[in-house]
Amino acid sequence: MANWSMEEALRMALRLEEENFTEYEKSAAEATNPGVKSMFLFLAGEERNHLKLIKDKMEQFHVKP
Repeated sequence: MANWSMEEALRMALRLEEENFTEYEKSAAEATNPGVKSMFLFLAGEERNHLKLIKDKMEQFHVKP
């Protein structure tokens, strides 16, 4: 098990969520099937929610991105 500080864990979580969000947005833009496009837009929305949660925690604990 990794021995990360809270700051490191929050920064890593933020980076991963940003990467996922970007990939889902890109995939949605490239999708030609409406169902697939909808799925990627949904996933991007979920990642957007996760980003907000992580940023809120970073602010709460005074962690800079």
